[in-house]
Amino acid sequence: MDTDAPERFLVLVTGFAAAGKTTLAPRLADELDALWISRDHIHEMVYAGWQPRHPALTSETYDPRVGASTYQEGSVVWELFLWMLQRTTTRVPVVADTPFNHDWNRSMFRSAAARIEVPMVEVALHGDPDVLLERARVRAASGQVHEIKARFSVNDLDYYASPYQPVLPAEQVVHVDTTELGLVDPADLAQRVGAVLRGPSRS
Repeated sequence: MDTDAPERFLVLVTGFAAAGKTTLAPRLADELDALWISRDHIHEMVYAGWQPRHPALTSETYDPRVGASTYQEGSVVWELFLWMLQRTTTRVPVVADTPFNHDWNRSMFRSAAARIEVPMVEVALHGDPDVLLERARVRAASGQVHEIKARFSVNDLDYYASPYQPVLPAEQVVHVDTTELGLVDPADLAQRVGAVLRGPSRS
């Protein structure tokens, strides 16, 4: 990491489902010597805490994505995620991956961001909708992701119809096409993020 960059910062790796957030975020964190926080892992922990199984995994009708979910799981996940960002960024640089797939979680983040006093950059991932949809289907069928993610992260093409909208202002966003995810170079991405963190007056 460039010595001109700030000692502490927050880099958000965002994008649609299967854009490659949890693939790129830990690699980027390594390049930036930063702590990696995954909202997906918090999400899985919340659902795994229900014993013997969460109702979303046993009911054909229960859907935590529709309206106000029965147990407010989404709100719980985001409260934990934002709490972690607020605490950790006071001590170390952080790379965190998350989708911003609802107006309510974008609103929660904006409110929390006012209390995060470090420079922020968003790495917004996007790609060919057909490729991302197929990647989501393969991932769900692989048996290598948490059951809750496999069940609820496969959407139809309408989900990808509009361009992904970053949550931070344009000057704080680095756009990355992950259609060919394996071709994205984490070291190059770290350089691009560092340039934004330094700002125009220090580039």
